[in-house]
Amino acid sequence: MFLAMGVARFSFTPLLPLMQEDYTFSDTISGALASSNYLGYLLGALYARFVKKERARLLYNLYIIASLVFVGLMFVNSQPLWYLLRFLSGFSSALIFILSSEFVMDDLVKKEKTEYLGIIYSGIGCGMVLSGLTIPFLSGFFNSAQIWLWLAVLSILPALFALYSTPGPTPAVKPPENGKNINKTIYLLSVSYFLEGLGYIITGTFLSVIILRSTDSVMFSGYAWVITGLGAVAITPLWAAYAKRKGLLNAIMAAFAVQTVSIAAPAFTTNTLINFAGAFGYGGTFLGVVSLTLAYGRQISPGGSTTALLTIMFSIGQMLGPFIAGYVADITGGFRIPVLGAATCTALGGIIILIIKKGEKNADT
Repeated sequence: MFLAMGVARFSFTPLLPLMQEDYTFSDTISGALASSNYLGYLLGALYARFVKKERARLLYNLYIIASLVFVGLMFVNSQPLWYLLRFLSGFSSALIFILSSEFVMDDLVKKEKTEYLGIIYSGIGCGMVLSGLTIPFLSGFFNSAQIWLWLAVLSILPALFALYSTPGPTPAVKPPENGKNINKTIYLLSVSYFLEGLGYIITGTFLSVIILRSTDSVMFSGYAWVITGLGAVAITPLWAAYAKRKGLLNAIMAAFAVQTVSIAAPAFTTNTLINFAGAFGYGGTFLGVVSLTLAYGRQISPGGSTTALLTIMFSIGQMLGPFIAGYVADITGGFRIPVLGAATCTALGGIIILIIKKGEKNADT
């Protein structure tokens, strides 16, 4: 998670302002580069649905190594190559995300310790903290291309840890008989998760650019991403404990509510402290929604391919988000409308979870 998501995927956000400065490309190009990564993520999620158990660990290991290579090759100054590398990096991120989630979730279910699931998603936050801390510092000595190489070097140790420490796949479980209610719930959950992907990724792609333009400070733009990562590290594991007390659906709704407010903050103020607070809340909730939604999908359909299905819907949303947001930002001269659109998406995602909760209550009565 640290390597494939926190670095290979999300380091693009704090590096984007520096890349724009070094290579002078527009917000539309920025969004297109991000979307190429998410197109790869979508296809990787589709492919993951057909990975056989006996090949899963081998593929996992290969794509861990590939992620390192794709990060390092961003050093090359070639826009067509960037599109290809961001695409391939997205493909590998999806496979690693889905396979490691499946491996660890199955292992925790077997050990009856599912409350620890959120910890693995904190690895994403750790990677975000690394990139947010190192990129502003390294920018004083290196250009954006050279920083990509440094990020690859700094990710070697977590890559080795992942290769040797991740639990292997467990035998497939026979899916339960799915009634209409379960199928409808999975459909609604998929729509909610699509909206999460569409909404969260606009902030996830452009947060550093938004902070840079409001403060004219590369350091602040990097710190905003550090704060986002710290929120992910500190809060993500707590959502499982909250869900244990209040229920998964209540926890998902709470995460959506906090995330919506956090995402919307830059649309209403340029105050740096408020936007940093929003970044912390955003970091602490988007991975919460991810971990809780996947846990709920697994709960209602154990042994099924819900992780891959939900990830496909999520990745369709996040593939569309950056391109649309970048284009709208170019034609409107700023990110206020894209940010408000992102907050609207996450609010609607939470409303759909409320509909699912009411449907569950009606089914029980």
